[in-house]
Amino acid sequence: MFSYADLCERVLLPMGDIATQQRVMQLYEFYYESQWWDRERLIDYQNKQLQETLKIAYHEVPFYQELYDHYNVKLSNIQTVNDLPLLPTVTKEMLKAAYPKYCTRKTKWPSQEYFTSGSSGKPFAVRVDNLTMSHARALMFLRANFSGWKIGDPFLQTGMTLKRGFVKRMKDLFLRTQYISAFNLSNEILDRYLGIIESKKLPFIMGYPGSIYCLALRASEVGMSPRMRGIVTWGDNLYKHYRRIIEKQFQCQVTDTYGCGEGIQVAAQCGLNNGVYHIFMPHVAVEIIDDGQPATPGKTGNIILTRLDAGVMPLIRYQIGDIGSKSHLKDCPCGRGLEMMKSIEGRDTDIIITPNGNKLIVHFFTGIFEYYQSIETFRVLQEKMGEIIIEIVPRPDFKNEHWEKIKQEILSKGDRDLKLHLNVVPEIPIGPSNKRRFVISRLANSYSRLNRLNADHN
Repeated sequence: MFSYADLCERVLLPMGDIATQQRVMQLYEFYYESQWWDRERLIDYQNKQLQETLKIAYHEVPFYQELYDHYNVKLSNIQTVNDLPLLPTVTKEMLKAAYPKYCTRKTKWPSQEYFTSGSSGKPFAVRVDNLTMSHARALMFLRANFSGWKIGDPFLQTGMTLKRGFVKRMKDLFLRTQYISAFNLSNEILDRYLGIIESKKLPFIMGYPGSIYCLALRASEVGMSPRMRGIVTWGDNLYKHYRRIIEKQFQCQVTDTYGCGEGIQVAAQCGLNNGVYHIFMPHVAVEIIDDGQPATPGKTGNIILTRLDAGVMPLIRYQIGDIGSKSHLKDCPCGRGLEMMKSIEGRDTDIIITPNGNKLIVHFFTGIFEYYQSIETFRVLQEKMGEIIIEIVPRPDFKNEHWEKIKQEILSKGDRDLKLHLNVVPEIPIGPSNKRRFVISRLANSYSRLNRLNADHN
């Protein structure tokens, strides 16, 4: 029998690829199959992709040619992913200085500029072509598969904005997605979202951990405990108490995933082996570096990423700004041949509580600040109920009118009764373990239901 899932996977989504000049479904089929390859075959594929990516980057992107020439790098010495430490690392600051003229190249694919702030909180422009985006979107499907979701299964998704263009509306329609805001999290809105889950009998929830956590807290308050089949999280740090409360309230396992807005999907969590993260090896090479040297499995260090698709803007030994550790395990009972990470610890966030009960998660603020490149970085502090302090490190072109626009956007989207205080500072220090926390709440016992739920597990 020809099911809706078959229609979606074989007809609707491939038609969408043709219309948008992408190859999502073709690549999804490849990634779905390759996750079951043995480790030797995966490593061989990685090495071939790396050599091709390095060749393209050196000959077609001035930034990499000048960088490697400066360090007397001989590409003939870089044959495998194990040779990557012979190359210099690349930072956001280096790419920002070279963007776009010196760190991009022409491809046959349409491309688009994206702004991301990631865990550093610094606005950063990247250029991504349709082929690179196709890789990322194919892996978005695959990461959801780790939760038990299949193409065609309906789900609720918390996201950045409700302003969906035509292509995204069609995607939501084909995938039976109920797309909701991750930012307006007042009790009234959360009740509406819970109503959608109940009335439409949605089996999956996907999105930012902070927003899903708030949804679980509200479900507990109103006595609602729907049995979901799976929950997929991305973007924020999935705290242990977030996971504990979400899994208790929705009666299913949370599948955490890791990626970045620069067009790289890195890993997805397996439900076995204490929740290790399987690295999408055909797409990305992951290094963990401690004091300039590869960290031993289990030891925390800086995450360095190499996307194995050159695209319009290659990212080779890219220091993403997060920290994590690799797993010492060689095999997983799930049968996937993919290498594993033990943990990703670099995305640190808190929830800001507004006077009218809204909850502002980290991506509420990054979704605003990432469009203001006149601000080097920022931090949001909450020390009193109803008030927040916003620290910014301005760039030379920063103007007061930029702050006024940011202020109005926070008030209109968050809570008009929230009091905002601006502090212009020369720098914002990195916290312990090289972690940058750019949304921090210092309120004690401000959220009594959180304390009650946490007490249940002590």
